[in-house]
Amino acid sequence: MKSGTWRACYILPLFYTIPHLYGIFYHFLHFCQAFFYYFLHLWYNQNMFKNKLKIAVFTLACLLLACSSNENSTLNHPPKKLAPKKSKAKIENLVIDRDYGEDEKDIVVFSTNDSLSAFNDNLGVAAVKYYFDHFDRNENYATLVDIGNFSVGTEEAENSKGKSAIEIMNEAGYDIVVPGSLEFSYGIETFYENMKMLKSNIVCCNIYDTKKKAFPFLPYVIYKYGELKIAYVGVTSPEALLIKDNYENFFDENNEQLIYFFEDETGDALYKQIQTAVDTAKAEGADKVILLAHLGMEGITERWSTIRVIANTKDIDAVIDGHSMEVLDNGLMVNKVGAFIPLVQAGSRFKYLGAMNITKEDYIYPAVMKERSVNKKDEKFQMRVDEILAKYK
Repeated sequence: MKSGTWRACYILPLFYTIPHLYGIFYHFLHFCQAFFYYFLHLWYNQNMFKNKLKIAVFTLACLLLACSSNENSTLNHPPKKLAPKKSKAKIENLVIDRDYGEDEKDIVVFSTNDSLSAFNDNLGVAAVKYYFDHFDRNENYATLVDIGNFSVGTEEAENSKGKSAIEIMNEAGYDIVVPGSLEFSYGIETFYENMKMLKSNIVCCNIYDTKKKAFPFLPYVIYKYGELKIAYVGVTSPEALLIKDNYENFFDENNEQLIYFFEDETGDALYKQIQTAVDTAKAEGADKVILLAHLGMEGITERWSTIRVIANTKDIDAVIDGHSMEVLDNGLMVNKVGAFIPLVQAGSRFKYLGAMNITKEDYIYPAVMKERSVNKKDEKFQMRVDEILAKYK
């Protein structure tokens, strides 16, 4: 092959390739030019860009506001400003050691509810104190709790604005107390005064003071029985807001709500608040959780009833109930994950004494105790009760 032919073999591919290289280079320059003009456009129009951003943010805010609850309503749609800010801070709770010995024992939680200051009716508080004080502590751990509605209902209670009841309960030796819906009957200021007088541990996870922007009470307290830790979580019914005589107590002169109970039209706010308290108690080492529920069953606003709360929560092992003044000694409810949860409620006015028994074999038995079992009185304490009541007649 001649040399000219070889040169043609080298040159011809270049005529084919160069246009393609030029095309690639052209598109690259075109891209750079577009990129340059884009940023040049932003540089010349940065004020307009900022305005567009502001308009977009404002539009988004309007959409969010339109989708939110009505800010001016209070009961069915609680104002957003009432809801406390979420905090990841660890809540410091009391851990009370009830270890009377090293042997394993049954745990019995005695309970009263809705006594309505009727300390001498039916069994009477003096009989409750006698039974509790003389309970066999060598074989059992014992704890005494009240599930609320104790500071109204009698002449003495009204005359003292609930203080007669507080004095008697202090001397009776209650371990844990949950505020009831009627404890607010004398106004918020008196409510706080009475709670401050109580020597018991006060627990409630859903009372939030909107003025102080704080929870006034511990959501739960942990009791240690030997090696077993039980958390008692307290909850007060949002129905406190529905009580006619109470309603005005929850609002100031500017119609601002003073106490937020995590009330809403679905019940979800209450369920989530209780679940948060339960989860926190478990994270702090509680082996079991007992819900001290001033909520009730029959005749209660359905979304705030005990049965609905249990159906929408988990990891609660038992419930000691109040507020609806029922007698429930063998109740079982189903929780969010299908587990059966035992329940006890002891009527009202000391008609019965509730007893939640947790055996060392890990069984839980709810029961109410009647007069045939609680049939003796602490006579010395009875005299003290009568003395306190006489002061306020």
